[in-house]
Amino acid sequence: MEHFKHIKVTTTSSLQNVEIEEYIEPISVSIVIGMNFFKDFLSGFRDIFGGKSNTYTKSLEKINQQAIYELKKRAHYLKANYVIGLTIENDEIAAQGKSMLMVTAMGTAVKVAGKNKEIINNSTSIDLEAFEQLELKTKLLKKAESNNLNLSENNWNLIIENQISELSPFLLNQLTENPNSTEFKDNLKAFFENIDRDLATSEIFSFIENNGEKDLKPVLSIVKELNLVDFDKNLSLLSSDNQNLNNIGALISGVHKKTYFKSDIKTIKETIDKLESKFPIKVEFYKTLDNLTRKDIEVWKCECGKENSLEREICRGCNKDIHGLKNSNINLKEIKENLKHRLEILEKNFA
Repeated sequence: MEHFKHIKVTTTSSLQNVEIEEYIEPISVSIVIGMNFFKDFLSGFRDIFGGKSNTYTKSLEKINQQAIYELKKRAHYLKANYVIGLTIENDEIAAQGKSMLMVTAMGTAVKVAGKNKEIINNSTSIDLEAFEQLELKTKLLKKAESNNLNLSENNWNLIIENQISELSPFLLNQLTENPNSTEFKDNLKAFFENIDRDLATSEIFSFIENNGEKDLKPVLSIVKELNLVDFDKNLSLLSSDNQNLNNIGALISGVHKKTYFKSDIKTIKETIDKLESKFPIKVEFYKTLDNLTRKDIEVWKCECGKENSLEREICRGCNKDIHGLKNSNINLKEIKENLKHRLEILEKNFA
């Protein structure tokens, strides 16, 4: 479950020392719970100042927190990173003779400027807020350099809130070493969603290019889930002499961008050409007589010498595909067809 730690919530309608870039829209969520949920606590109020009232209060607080979580989720999908003016209302309602409790959380989803935009008064001075952020960044970076940075919940919150993009290589390396940690991946996604999108894309592609020997599938999953694609940078991967980088580049070629531009028409064409040159067809296609039907059928002959029916994507002898890739999950035919489809749409749109 995502925690949406990068979404901050406040009861105030304004923020101090923070620039609100955009007021997105008012948002609200409601949770309805049957009053029998509280029957164990409401059965007697004689001990109203005792343990029963404490239990009731804790349960209500838990429901309120769930409402705030749902509000954060809604703000996240609106691309907000703050909810201001939070109010929570608890109302008893009745339906079909049954009493229920409705918890409603309301606020305004906004987008605020990141703290990494340091506030420098002039070329010879820096204000306290910016200084403290630089101090925090330096402390965390030193720990990361010595591989001594404990990624506790508190440190994750600091990293995400302060948008410390310089930690990207360290965090991506940790991802490759802990690919099965869902919590780590959720935090890393929140981190990349909270920093500038172009910067996030640049950091990820730079890491991929500098770590061609690693298993980069976990990093690829971040690229796919957040659509952090840059066709120009991906062409560098496809042009590399490293086969692993070529393979990653081919897989990224099949991922959609978040936003397409007219300039993408040229780079998509170049991507298709590069895929065809880097992954040439290495098998021979021809017709042969089928022994059962006595009819000509189309087959392909692998580099290993085995004949395969046209329907087979992997050689039955050596497990290579028609491009000579062994045990590969790269469907180059599908990737190129999807690129050509996108190209057709973009050319019509930007005509």
